[in-house]
Amino acid sequence: MTARPRTTVAGLAVLATALTLTGCGTVARSDSAAKHAGAGYPVSVTDCGRKVSVPSPPERVVSMHPSITELLIQLGVGDRVVAQAQSEMGGTSENLADEVGAVRTLSKTTPPDKETLIKQEPDLVLSGTEYEFNTEMGFAGYDDLAALEIPAYTATAGCEERRSDGTVADVFTDLVFLGDVFGAQERATELERAARARLQKVTDRVGKQEPVRTALVYVEAGTLYAIGGAVETDILSRAGGVNVFADDEGLFADFFSAEVNAEVVLAEDPDAFVFSVNNPEHEQETRDYLARTFPETDAVRDDRLVAVDNSFVQPGTLAGVDGVEVVARGLHP
Repeated sequence: MTARPRTTVAGLAVLATALTLTGCGTVARSDSAAKHAGAGYPVSVTDCGRKVSVPSPPERVVSMHPSITELLIQLGVGDRVVAQAQSEMGGTSENLADEVGAVRTLSKTTPPDKETLIKQEPDLVLSGTEYEFNTEMGFAGYDDLAALEIPAYTATAGCEERRSDGTVADVFTDLVFLGDVFGAQERATELERAARARLQKVTDRVGKQEPVRTALVYVEAGTLYAIGGAVETDILSRAGGVNVFADDEGLFADFFSAEVNAEVVLAEDPDAFVFSVNNPEHEQETRDYLARTFPETDAVRDDRLVAVDNSFVQPGTLAGVDGVEVVARGLHP
């Protein structure tokens, strides 16, 4: 799933079991990939409690979110991405927008169905969360892909057991894996070093200022969700804010977000709102909703409404660093 609260996609039929793409039931590998397999391969890690093993440098990667595509471009292996999904669930960096936009899209707002994904003949599938492998939603599951010898890797912060506690820095674990898989260790190290320096710069700027009491929310089709965990809360903390939603009543016992009524937010009277958005239209809808629903809060009176692109709260990308910078500017101008 994306960083937005959990939703149900109605009418998505669960497709048949794994398709056989070759006579032996596995995806055919190119001669080029076979030649490059050797020293350092397979690359094996434990991911979301599963062993993931990549036998050779991937040449046909499917990215489950544009922000993951962007990370691969930053690593210098964007040419290996044959398709991406959920293209309308957040934007991309302006300087990489053309490259990301040139990658073929399988779906706009949800992960692709199983048949569509498998037809791409991927040799690696990269996802931000385990939601993208939910078979009950009609998506290809881990077992479906394993049966075809297709490795699937989920970002560290997107694993079910860590989803509510994920941090911006979890992406550095993912960078190590990707650097090893693509033989881009030096570039991965450079990206991590630059990202840590940016995070430290924010810490140095806001660290001594009073944390701003902030309501982390998400608004979708007039429904209000409170956010009590996940990468969003780490972004807020690093940016000099404190979340007004505490899980002292079990509100987030099962998931990092929960549908709430306006009274829950009004009782906290936050000094700021921080919310993720999918596009400019969604941002305006959310701003209008907050202004209309909470006109008496200090946050609305002071126009302290901070929007972050959905990509910024997506596990498994460096965009979380952008999110920290955006929120810090909004809370501590």
